[in-house]
Amino acid sequence: MSGGAAARGSVLAGLRVQLRVIGALTLRELGTRFGRDNLGYLWLFVEPALLGGAIGMVHHLSGHGLPGGLNVATFWVMGYIPYYLLRGIINRAPTAIVSNQSLLYHRNISVFDIILARDLLEGAAVGGAMLAFTLFFGMTAGQWPHAPEKMVIGMVLMLAFCHGVALLIAAGSIYTEVFDRVVHLCTYIALPATGAFFMVFWLPTDLQRSALWIPTVHIFEMIRDGEFGSQVPTHYNVGYVIAWIAGLNLLGMAAIRRGRHDLVI
Repeated sequence: MSGGAAARGSVLAGLRVQLRVIGALTLRELGTRFGRDNLGYLWLFVEPALLGGAIGMVHHLSGHGLPGGLNVATFWVMGYIPYYLLRGIINRAPTAIVSNQSLLYHRNISVFDIILARDLLEGAAVGGAMLAFTLFFGMTAGQWPHAPEKMVIGMVLMLAFCHGVALLIAAGSIYTEVFDRVVHLCTYIALPATGAFFMVFWLPTDLQRSALWIPTVHIFEMIRDGEFGSQVPTHYNVGYVIAWIAGLNLLGMAAIRRGRHDLVI
C-alpha cells in the first residue's frame, strides 16, 4: 500500500471512530434528558412544536394583521422555532462540560465531541418541529414554502452559528460560573434584536442598516424568504453569516483546546 493510500485509510478510520463517538454521545444525551422510553424521546420534538404553536395561536387570535399581508400564525411560528434552536443551544452550553466531565476519561472523547453531539440533537429536534409545522400550514392553509431549500439552509446556518457561540460559552464556563448565571437572561434580553419577530423591511432605513449588522437577522430573513418568497422583500447576505460562523467556530475551538488543559477531571 502506498503512503498516500495508507494516510487516507488512517483518516477514514479516525473519522469512523469519531462518528461512532458522536452517535453514542447523542444517544446518551437523549437518555439523560428524556429517559429511555419512547414518550420521553417524543417530547424532544413535541416541546418546540407546542411552544411555537402556542405563540402562533395567540397572535392569530389577536386579530392583528402584519405588513405585506403575511399569515400571522405562520410568521410567528416560523420565527419562534429557529429562535428556540438558538435559545436551546446557547442556554445549555454552560453546563455542557460539567454534566459530562467524567466522559473525558475516555481517550476518544473530546470536549468538542460532547458539545457537537448536544447541538446536533437540538438541531434534529427543532428541525423536526419546523418540518411538522411546514406540513401543517401547507395542508390546512395552503401556505407551502416557496423555496424550502432556503429554509433548510437557514436552519443549518443557525445551528452552525449557535454551535460557535456555544463553544465559546462552554470554554468560558471552565473558568467561571458567571456564564451559567447570565446566559439565560441574555438570550431573553437579546430576543427583540435577533430578528425572530420582525422583518427588516418593516424598519426605517437607518434601523435597517443597524439591524443588518446582526448575523441572526440575516438567517431569519433567509428562512422567511424560503417560506414567503416574493410576497415580501427580504434582506440577507449568506457570505456575511458564513464569515461570522467561521470566526466563532475557530475561536470556539481554540478556546476549548486551551480550556481543556485547565480542566480538572
